[in-house]
Amino acid sequence: MIKNATKKRIIVKKFEIAKTPWKKTKGLMFRKELAKGSGLLMIFERERKHGIWMLGMRFPIDIVFIDSRKRIVDIRHSVKPVGRHPKTWRVYKPSKPSKYVLEVNSRLVKRSGTDIGDFLEF
Repeated sequence: MIKNATKKRIIVKKFEIAKTPWKKTKGLMFRKELAKGSGLLMIFERERKHGIWMLGMRFPIDIVFIDSRKRIVDIRHSVKPVGRHPKTWRVYKPSKPSKYVLEVNSRLVKRSGTDIGDFLEF
């Protein structure tokens, strides 16, 4: 479970962990959907401005960038899949370094009342 400790609300009940370079690169690529109430947590070795891309994605997501203290440093809301043309490809990077990246279904972050600066528990 991933909980917003600041607002005392559950964001997702279940989540997958991506630690290996391949699992982080693959992310949610090629999936038809992400189950309601679930997410994908990417864990990086160190804090950096880790980039997330939407190549091979089939549905929009929210991307939450989290620092080593588990504080949200940036959020990208309702990021849409890219088209086939390279001009539509984009890498989403946080404004501050992050150690974790959480991908959840689009609009889930707003519905949970989660904001930049909130602390998470997982």
